[in-house]
Amino acid sequence: MSDAGWKTVAQALSDLDFPATKQDIVDHVRRHGAPEPVQRLLRALPLGTYLNISEIRSSAPPEPEVDEGLSRSDQARQAWERNKAHNHLVAEHLRDTG
Repeated sequence: MSDAGWKTVAQALSDLDFPATKQDIVDHVRRHGAPEPVQRLLRALPLGTYLNISEIRSSAPPEPEVDEGLSRSDQARQAWERNKAHNHLVAEHLRDTG
């Protein structure tokens, strides 16, 4: 998503209280009528709790429409693959080495 697109996401989440779960985020943008591309992007986030917009941005898939229609397990697998490059940011004893 472009920087302009992320400004729209940030605006849609400007009054959201963090930390927030994925479900909190999705519900918030739906209730506030965010544009469909923003809602699609946030629905494609991996399950988890996010501390700020920066964490959301780093976890968001590059192409959320690719995740649409996938089973939850396939979405989770794709999210894991996307995020395993960031594994070095996790304490060694918490890393999933599988």
